[in-house]
Amino acid sequence: MIKAILIFNNHGKPRLSKFYEHYNEDTEQQIIRETFHLVSKRDENVCNFLEGGM
Repeated sequence: MIKAILIFNNHGKPRLSKFYEHYNEDTEQQIIRETFHLVSKRDENVCNFLEGGM
C-alpha cells in the first residue's frame, strides 16, 4: 500500500508531498527529511524509489 508520494528538487525542497495516511505535522516533516537524506546519498544511476515501513 502506498502511504506517501514525495517529490523533491535537487536542493531538498519538497515540490510535492502527498500522504495517504494521517500523520501529525512533525512526523510528516521527519519523514520528508529522512527520505531526502536517503535519496540524496544514492548514485545518479540508481533508481530513487524507496520502499519502507512505518
